[in-house]
Amino acid sequence: MTIIEIRPQFDEITLRQRWSHYFTLFFGVIAIVIALNLRDSSENITRSYTSIQAGIRASYPQTWVIDQPPGYVFRVRDMARPGYKTTIQIELRPISLAASVRNLVDILTLDRSQTLAAYSVLSRSPFVFNEMEVTALQYTFVSSGESPFLETLPIVVRGLDILILRGSQAVIITFLADATTYETQLPIFERFLADLVL
Repeated sequence: MTIIEIRPQFDEITLRQRWSHYFTLFFGVIAIVIALNLRDSSENITRSYTSIQAGIRASYPQTWVIDQPPGYVFRVRDMARPGYKTTIQIELRPISLAASVRNLVDILTLDRSQTLAAYSVLSRSPFVFNEMEVTALQYTFVSSGESPFLETLPIVVRGLDILILRGSQAVIITFLADATTYETQLPIFERFLADLVL
């Protein structure tokens, strides 16, 4: 008895088929790079804000909502974020010409400890802003939420103030975010500072 083995016949890949495989892979990689670029550019779209009276020009994320409540020159918030809304704000305070950064830190600490629950200063350190050495103040507080009618757990908020003395005026640039997302949101504030003109 004879065993006959039948094997499928494999055709060799032609040069044209080989090049089509290479081009398919190449165009797939190009499509992924373009998609990542589009995603990054759409996340980094900004709008401009200019206040001639305050002498401020800034760029903020396009999807954030701007408002000018009393006491602030500029404030934008990420209203799409659940929980505590990430906030960037600029405040101008009059100070005496003899006042130091230490005086400003003490005033802010006294004011905030009376209005913010569990306010605590984490650190005070030098910071470079527009090639000038200023002071950075990091702190935390607890926010009980926007509405007293909603039952929510309190949120720990982490803040960063950049304190700039400008003659008889103190410029306070503030970044506030939920403590759990603070590190991921901080690059937005760093881009804001890089574009800010005082």
